[in-house]
Amino acid sequence: MVSRTPATELDFASLSEATYRLADQPTHLGHKVASALGVIEEAIERYGTEHIALSFNGGKDCTALMHLVRAALHKYETSHSIDSRPLVSLYVLYKRSFFEIDGFVKQSVARYNLDLVEKQGPMRQGLQSFKQDYPQSQAIFVGTRRDDPYSSKLGAFSPTDSDWPQFMRVNPVLDWTFEDIWAYIHSDGVHYCCLYDQGYTSLGDVDTTTKNPALLKDGKYQPAWSLAQGCLERSGRSSASTNSPSSGSVLPIPAKGADLE
Repeated sequence: MVSRTPATELDFASLSEATYRLADQPTHLGHKVASALGVIEEAIERYGTEHIALSFNGGKDCTALMHLVRAALHKYETSHSIDSRPLVSLYVLYKRSFFEIDGFVKQSVARYNLDLVEKQGPMRQGLQSFKQDYPQSQAIFVGTRRDDPYSSKLGAFSPTDSDWPQFMRVNPVLDWTFEDIWAYIHSDGVHYCCLYDQGYTSLGDVDTTTKNPALLKDGKYQPAWSLAQGCLERSGRSSASTNSPSSGSVLPIPAKGADLE
């Protein structure tokens, strides 16, 4: 779903109700959503709403995750009679980002009531600065998937490496696939960055990201969710994007901290 109008805050009650209704369905997607919500709920119970944050920079995976987190937060806040608060969200910036991504992130701040914290990369530097400014943040929700590079051995809760700023990485969509992400986005009416309508399937910075050649049909690029083989998701990315400390999925806080996907 792509909005051309100014963003306004979503109705979190309706959002949460729709998401949990989807989770109750005895389908493949329903089971995935229920599992992700369970991880998010556990993180909220462990750390409390004041000690969690979201790694968000406009990619499809962290966008789907943001929607899920808001659904679970609303349920928790309602059941505990807690006022809704802005969700602290870390955006580690590229040197050259797509203006469409920056615009979508700003819209998402309004839609999801985010307290957006922008930090310059590389990732380690961005995280260190974030830790200094937000020492209360102990756990970060990350949109990492198991089929991302170097993510196969992660768990739902995985602490950062000992020589990095210390956070608990929470990975609710770890066992989701490319197809699962798009099925959820479409099923729950989640707004997403317009670049995915233009043939991009994995987003990084301007210099390392192109439209996916696997989506070129009769001289026209098809939208991201038309990709028949999820294993070709990163075909529009240069090799430098997986080796760069500011854009790759090889970091101790992996994948969607700086890599948008």
